[in-house]
Amino acid sequence: MGDFEMRSAHASEAIAALIGFRSNAAYLATSNHLPDVTIYEVDFDAFEERSVNLGYDRASSEFLRFLFKGIPWPNPAWKMIEKRDSAARDAWFYECQRRKIPFLHVAKARKHFSVHWDHISLDSDYDQMIRQSADGEMARVLFRTYQLIASGLEPKSFFDGGALVGDVTGLSEPSARQIANAFALLLFPGNVQSSLAA
Repeated sequence: MGDFEMRSAHASEAIAALIGFRSNAAYLATSNHLPDVTIYEVDFDAFEERSVNLGYDRASSEFLRFLFKGIPWPNPAWKMIEKRDSAARDAWFYECQRRKIPFLHVAKARKHFSVHWDHISLDSDYDQMIRQSADGEMARVLFRTYQLIASGLEPKSFFDGGALVGDVTGLSEPSARQIANAFALLLFPGNVQSSLAA
């Protein structure tokens, strides 16, 4: 919530709306009677409506909506590979080339993980389309997504790259997985083409 610069009381009200309560007081009254582990359906429209009523920008929850929902990939969009396993890395590259998807993988080292992406697995025409039309904007979206996931959690992490190629280093495994999921969703060719058409 700190990323939205919301006052604590306002954030509590918006989160209560997100999980289906009319107010934080209603949630608190109910939560005393709930089991320790409770799973809620989320309602981002209600969250945004409550935020607007409290004086915030409706679009401020766009990244929260994106990160929270998760990504149900029918096929792997990225692969976890041991840093020194060049055979596994090559095999994943050829699979990416065959499937016409970006070459996106998480490298696992002894202490830290890193996320790497490259469009080398795609046709050069696609590279040119990104260079000419989307690289600057897409690079900003990737960097902003990295910031939202890693901010305050990954002090040793570092983002270096753009829409075509880059890496994020110095990550924990959970953050690396989350960033790989988020970047895969953003970098898939159809998503970039849709953003250009919009």
